[in-house]
Amino acid sequence: MDTYKTVKRMELAGIPENYAEVITAVINEATNQSDLVTRSDLKEFRHEIHFEMKSLEQRMTNKVGAIVIGTASVMMFLDKYLAYF
Repeated sequence: MDTYKTVKRMELAGIPENYAEVITAVINEATNQSDLVTRSDLKEFRHEIHFEMKSLEQRMTNKVGAIVIGTASVMMFLDKYLAYF
């Protein structure tokens, strides 16, 4: 941010120089903080979340499949060996 130009634009709009300097300094400080999120930050976060969701989906599918196979195996075992009781 060109602070000099910003102050001059404010002065032309009728804001006193000392007010314009303070306002410009505050705006400059606020925009220079590192905790602001940019569009590229959001895009990167979106891709990370997408990857994590795909990974979670795959793990859940594997676990559900294992549960189904395990349940079917137990039912087959019980049907075969407990049918005689």
